[in-house]
Amino acid sequence: MTEAIKNSIKHDFVKKRTNLRRLRLANEITVDQMAKAINVSSRQYSLKERGKYPFKDYEMLIIAEIFNMTVQKLFFE
Repeated sequence: MTEAIKNSIKHDFVKKRTNLRRLRLANEITVDQMAKAINVSSRQYSLKERGKYPFKDYEMLIIAEIFNMTVQKLFFE
């Protein structure tokens, strides 16, 4: 796998989740509530939402279910 492909994949998984943040705020859901839903600390959730760390697969599934969306639509479009 070339370095460019690796970097592209990494960017997709770790990019800032502005749509997720907007959706969370529009639904009046706090960082603490989201963190509890995926069983991480508020700080960890915040870092993931800001794109500092990637969400794990099961975390994306839980979050997508909360918002009644697909993982693809919520995280990759």
